[in-house]
Amino acid sequence: MNRLDIPSSPMAAFELAWALWQRRARARSLLRKTTSEEVYASVWGALAHWACARGMPPQALQAADLAAFLAERDATHGLTRRHAWRITRLVERVLLIYHQELGLPPATAVAQLLEQRPDIRYANASRFDELPDALGQRDAAALARHLAQPSNPGNPWQMQRNRAAVALHLGAGLTPAEVRALRLRDLAPAVCEAVTLPGPSGQAARRVPLPVWARRAVQTWREARAALGVPGEQCLPSTRSTGKPWGKVSHHEGVKAVLQQAGLDAQRWSAYSLRHSFALHALHRRVPPEQLGQWLGVTEPDVLDRYQRIRQEMVEEAAWLHETS
Repeated sequence: MNRLDIPSSPMAAFELAWALWQRRARARSLLRKTTSEEVYASVWGALAHWACARGMPPQALQAADLAAFLAERDATHGLTRRHAWRITRLVERVLLIYHQELGLPPATAVAQLLEQRPDIRYANASRFDELPDALGQRDAAALARHLAQPSNPGNPWQMQRNRAAVALHLGAGLTPAEVRALRLRDLAPAVCEAVTLPGPSGQAARRVPLPVWARRAVQTWREARAALGVPGEQCLPSTRSTGKPWGKVSHHEGVKAVLQQAGLDAQRWSAYSLRHSFALHALHRRVPPEQLGQWLGVTEPDVLDRYQRIRQEMVEEAAWLHETS
């Protein structure tokens, strides 16, 4: 692949970076509004003039430089955290293409800045509602496909149990405690089309349907459990000989093992991430909030309102990324 030469001046480098991104964005019909393109061009132009005044081409930008630029722009324009997030995302995408086309090492300035500035990093994701990250649609679908496939015959029996647990977290929104307390009689007979759980605060039991891919993982484990002759009523036991309840640490490690096997970031995601993913994707499928609350065992209106707000922000973020990718 032929690489472009690095421009001789910082301003020429910034102009080339913008032209490369603009060409790709137009080719993909991502810039549907002239006003949007003008806004993006204005932001990039402001960064270019700021950096060139300091003799810096785009490939020389560091996290500290971007932080200083944002601080100066905040002082002159009253920058909001969400606006700062949008600026960093635009810079990240323009630099990505620029570095690719010139054969340069990947740019890390934006990633480093966002690690240092959680107020900007999560400005568009309600991070401070103290909800764990939720899997995006692509990762959730990849995990569901992984669980729908037969388990590797060489895997120990614990992996089949772990896969069933992850299917219950992602497919039904169960909490870690609910998964560990699950009994065999809580699963619907035959094909495990649903799971029954105690209702909140003494209310009637709630019944949560399982998607087809989750049914397969749970049914596979139930059949394996029967073949192993595990005693007791514990659906997901810690040992095959005693059938005693699953411990918190072992459960946590089991979920991580499945995520890693599915090719996902096991360090980032957790059982609670999967539960929140279930909730957000249910709203994406237009499940009524009242129904979702019943499935989750949630009665507090503010929790459901928070999910809906996060879901809306995810939609806005996806639209922004679509326009600037």
